[in-house]
Amino acid sequence: MKLDYETDRLRLLICSEEYSAALLNFVTENKEFFAPWESRRLPAFYTEEFQAQVLRAEFQAALRCAYLRYYLFLKEDSERIIGTVSFSNISRGEDKSCRVGYKLAKAHTGRGYAEEALRLLLAEIHKDLSIHRVEADIMPDNLPSLRLIERLGFVYEGVARSSHEINGVWSDHLRYSYIFAHQ
Repeated sequence: MKLDYETDRLRLLICSEEYSAALLNFVTENKEFFAPWESRRLPAFYTEEFQAQVLRAEFQAALRCAYLRYYLFLKEDSERIIGTVSFSNISRGEDKSCRVGYKLAKAHTGRGYAEEALRLLLAEIHKDLSIHRVEADIMPDNLPSLRLIERLGFVYEGVARSSHEINGVWSDHLRYSYIFAHQ
């Protein structure tokens, strides 16, 4: 996988720690917007030092293709992070699978940016890492995310009961998967 991709409107980049201020701005500006969908955050999370540590760890994991988080930037603004797409639990063994996660800044939702980024990155992870199956777990009331994942061709598989701790509560998630066609 490359560290940097472009779509018609976006630049998708695995960031080094030099982007820690931009990342802090992204998470701080969207703190309330992301809160219903994420784990509780300790106050230290909202510091540049913490975000620099996150970026260092993510960059090292990306070099090993163990974990990939691409930060989304509009092409005309290479300083402001507007979203992320991540691939975790990457298995290159017999199951050749991973999990996908994504989020967009509140100010940039509803414009097709997540779909644009995901279409490119799904194709790349299949091509470069021979991934066969991608899973997505989504909270039942996250309707925009459910619509997005279905537009991308993911198929509903069932309920993953009590699968993620969100704001201190174990929550059910709807499990979707995307299976790449054999070539």
